[in-house]
Amino acid sequence: MRGVAGWRTLVVRSDARLSVLHGNVHLVHADGRVSLPIDDIDCVLIESPQAAVSIPLLRELSSKGIALLVVDDKHRPCGIYLPYAQNKRLPAVLRAQITLSEPFKKRVWQQIVRQKILNSASCLEILGLSGAETLRNIARDVKSGDTTNREAYAARVYFNALSPGFQRRKGETVSSALDYGYAIVRTAVARSLAATGLQCALGLGHASSSNQFNLADDFVEVFRPFVDMLVFSSPPVESLDTSYRQYLVSVLKLECAINGNVHSVSTAATAVAQSFVRAVMSRNFKKLVFPELIGLQFRVYE
Repeated sequence: MRGVAGWRTLVVRSDARLSVLHGNVHLVHADGRVSLPIDDIDCVLIESPQAAVSIPLLRELSSKGIALLVVDDKHRPCGIYLPYAQNKRLPAVLRAQITLSEPFKKRVWQQIVRQKILNSASCLEILGLSGAETLRNIARDVKSGDTTNREAYAARVYFNALSPGFQRRKGETVSSALDYGYAIVRTAVARSLAATGLQCALGLGHASSSNQFNLADDFVEVFRPFVDMLVFSSPPVESLDTSYRQYLVSVLKLECAINGNVHSVSTAATAVAQSFVRAVMSRNFKKLVFPELIGLQFRVYE
């Protein structure tokens, strides 16, 4: 299983047939044929209900650690195809993950909530809005396990600053844009966790018995402000048309910082997953690393 994600998200909107040919993803559609190096691909997003994917390609995507995402008839992501981790350390990682102590989990959740709030503060600053310092003060007060629920308090402060009066489930178009962007990031995070041998159902702050992506939803929290920044810097006008959805997919190319080094959101998801494995295996939550939101710049690959 490769350790570094590619840099290109393949979005399929036509009735293309996708297969693998000479190490490339090969697309055949009404307008012709296109081949893309499979190692360049980070994620495949299929929006067309008429598209078809061959089994050999699915097998190749799995072996390369590439996720595939499909959407419903309203263009909302509704399904993820993830690699089944081909990792020699999988049994050891799984045993270590299953036996994590509650204090360890609470410490990790504390760090997740704190970084989410700090990234939210950076989002407000980048958008030229007030409230960043208030959020940073809230972040300092996050306790182990977030027992005082600073996350919810910070969220109220944050969204009121982003858009006074905005209610997450009532601003339909903006909420749909946020959900779409969150789903794209969730795919990258889930892919990265699975590739390291972690079991995504075993969460920290999220622990639903019916959610097979609890752990992914834990780590998605620190990436949510990246999506928020895209949406609130350029809100959708009426609907999520093709160009706006493509804009949301670009969240995977947004630059962020980890320990002073610049990453894309996509490679940051990989770095977070790998750091969590190190933390789990050593029982040292301080080995975790998280992305810091630094601006509206996109990673450029030559």
